[in-house]
Amino acid sequence: GHLIPPPGKRGCADEHWTAEEHERFLVGLSTHGRQWVEVAKVVRTKNNVQVYSHAQKYFLQLEREGKGHLIPPPGKRGCADEHWTAEEHERFLV
Repeated sequence: GHLIPPPGKRGCADEHWTAEEHERFLVGLSTHGRQWVEVAKVVRTKNNVQVYSHAQKYFLQLEREGKGHLIPPPGKRGCADEHWTAEEHERFLV
């Protein structure tokens, strides 16, 4: 039932994200890279398709702001032993 939108909701991937959801997205992204199912588990309120769509829009925003270097490369899917340092995370949030 998680993938089926409730009645009255379109369930579109561009549905509004709260600041808290976006913060959890950033934590999931820094921990799991492009493993959207895993990132969605961290976000908890969005499915992997919604997380993927949000990521694409977020990556475009970073590129527009000249922060494209913060985008995880497509091949980097995140591993348990590849956690970001506190400094890397701070740079990611700037």
